[in-house]
Amino acid sequence: MKKNRAKTNERAAGWLVLSAWAPELAKLEAALPRLPARVRSKIRLASVGVGLVEAAVNTTRLLAKQRPAAVLLVGTAGVYPGRRPDLPLGGAALLDQILLLPEILPGKHALLPEVVPRREHASSHLRKALMRATHLPSADVACPLAITSSARAATAAARLSDCALENLEAFAVARAAALASVPFAAILGIANHVGPSGHREWKQNASQAAAVACDAVLAWLFATAPTPPRSPRATEKRPRRG
Repeated sequence: MKKNRAKTNERAAGWLVLSAWAPELAKLEAALPRLPARVRSKIRLASVGVGLVEAAVNTTRLLAKQRPAAVLLVGTAGVYPGRRPDLPLGGAALLDQILLLPEILPGKHALLPEVVPRREHASSHLRKALMRATHLPSADVACPLAITSSARAATAAARLSDCALENLEAFAVARAAALASVPFAAILGIANHVGPSGHREWKQNASQAAAVACDAVLAWLFATAPTPPRSPRATEKRPRRG
């Protein structure tokens, strides 16, 4: 068992950074050439599709093909009403718990068999490393099948899940990573308030929210890279201490 795991790690392709769709990785893709070659060579970017099913299928396919050392999901999320004042629009959060949400309204509207997994967690050591580099808050996210689009349903979903955020793909990606025994983490930009204005707000804010999430990833990547030597000119401009 240990020998097989060691062999897998030797062949691991580094970090697989995923998003639901390509525009959410645009800022990160544009910035990769500025990273040191040894860091850049370990990063693979890919989009897995929107929604639980597409994200699950394509994440599983990519994990089998690339066998990465870790998976990082980058994307956007909505914030539930009355949940977290430290998660404003335009901010970002690291995911902690990821909950599958089969029902939106309370009551006997849906029944999920007990054998179906409903909860995953981001890898603790990855989340803590990202938190040290980015100083982002940590939050739990609920993943329904479709966008919650009414005030009543948003309030009920928040109460049922006890989560602060909503996203359609995080559970699928986290579950695929867990089944492949690959560490998982996620950074989501806050694009909208969940409810009747949510989709309109998302259209307005999605690009900027995804860019904030990408900035956090870059902060972590630069923190892991060695500091390049300063040029003599840059050194001269630094004020002397004392």
